[in-house]
Amino acid sequence: MDQAIHRLNVGHYTLDVKVTQLVDRVSRLDGTLGEVQDTMQQISLFTKENRCQKGRRVGYKCYLIYRTYETYPGAAQKCMERGGRMAMPQDRKEQEALADYVKAFFQPGNWPVWLGINDLRSEGLYLFEDNTRVTYFQWRKHFLSSQPDGGKRENCVAMASDDGDWWDNYCDRNMYYLCEFDA
Repeated sequence: MDQAIHRLNVGHYTLDVKVTQLVDRVSRLDGTLGEVQDTMQQISLFTKENRCQKGRRVGYKCYLIYRTYETYPGAAQKCMERGGRMAMPQDRKEQEALADYVKAFFQPGNWPVWLGINDLRSEGLYLFEDNTRVTYFQWRKHFLSSQPDGGKRENCVAMASDDGDWWDNYCDRNMYYLCEFDA
């Protein structure tokens, strides 16, 4: 019986030492986690400040072009993952500033970029990504091909980089995209 009690005491002591070591490790990890969170917050602030340095500031928004190919849904997801949304030009001033930015970014050449505008919910009813109704339009107007011309097949909107005009496109088409962030 004495040997059993002794073994229990030794086991209890060993367990107590291991618990103490584990608590120390958890405390160190907690401290490290706090440092990582502080660093992530600093990076987030730095990134938000740099968006307007890399992109274009218009009013209370920062716009940034991403030169990777994505479908419309993929571009929307990427913008959201970065803390923004697809570009939603609300008026002529924003549209002209975006057109100038996109043209300068891609010059020379014409590369379309996704905007956060579609008529997926109802044909001809164009909504921004936040589901508000689009009230300003910059459709391409030409005697040979005026936009929108895709009917129920082309439901997502892109901006041409040469003139800033809008075109309706297939949503699964891969192209560059433009995100907006609150400044």
